[in-house]
Amino acid sequence: MNMIKKWTINKIVVASVSLLLLFMFYLIPAKPNIETEVIERDEVLKENVVYLLDNDNYVSRVVTYYDKTDIKDIIRNKIDILTNSDKKNFYSLIPKDTKLNDVKVEKDAVYLDFSSEILTVNKYIEEEMIEAIVYSVTEINGINSVYITVDSKELKTLPNSSKELNYPLTRKYGINKKYNIDSFDNIDTTTVFFSKTSDDDIYYVPVTYVTNTSGEKIDIIIEELKSSINSQDNLNSFVSNMVEVVDYNIDKDKFNLVFNEYIFGDLEKNVILEEVKYVISASIFENYDVKKIVFNTKDQKNVAEIVKK
Repeated sequence: MNMIKKWTINKIVVASVSLLLLFMFYLIPAKPNIETEVIERDEVLKENVVYLLDNDNYVSRVVTYYDKTDIKDIIRNKIDILTNSDKKNFYSLIPKDTKLNDVKVEKDAVYLDFSSEILTVNKYIEEEMIEAIVYSVTEINGINSVYITVDSKELKTLPNSSKELNYPLTRKYGINKKYNIDSFDNIDTTTVFFSKTSDDDIYYVPVTYVTNTSGEKIDIIIEELKSSINSQDNLNSFVSNMVEVVDYNIDKDKFNLVFNEYIFGDLEKNVILEEVKYVISASIFENYDVKKIVFNTKDQKNVAEIVKK
């Protein structure tokens, strides 16, 4: 009888301990419940426009982004991209071993001092390299000119062709130049923006036309944007070859344009394509000192307004 009682007591004790352990196991989680806080950085990235070589060997306007505010840091970032670009379908123009020794900014001018490796640039793209540097740096508001030195000595000529560089280097230096001249008298330049596509993304290519003409730049701009020859060179504009400038005038810092109805991409909806507005306005801003462009037609006023950034 005592044996049975002892056995029963042992069973009760074992069962009680098991229940207690099970209860404690239930209360204590296998892993600590640690709350984590995700902190997101509230950054506003800004456009950092640089000019890189595309697959058709055009120096092209490419948009990247940056979070810098100091102008020297912005310039260094641009030069770094021009030296070590990893942008798909676009290529850097400055030799990869090149170092930017120093950057100075004085009023509207930037002084860039490079290491001697910049002189090893391929002879076929040496002029395009200078174009890319000048156009990339002068995309910064308030910066109009660039001076280049190599190990503190002025770069007076292109490294291979010995073509003279006339300082200050401004956007009048031109980019993707096309020549149509029969004399060295009355030479003028007009830069026109075209559109291209890379992996379904649209980007823009400026082309500087060097001519003897004394005609108005707006006429040259529209005629080149309409030209089928440029389409054959993979340069597009979406501007109909039926477009005509009926009238235009400059009122202080505003450029007023009056077109015929073919400026519309859709004649029924009377809508101007965004690509058309961009190539025309970018070309005008490049050649005229204005801050606003107003698109009109013979029948409608203020169809669209573009303000310079």
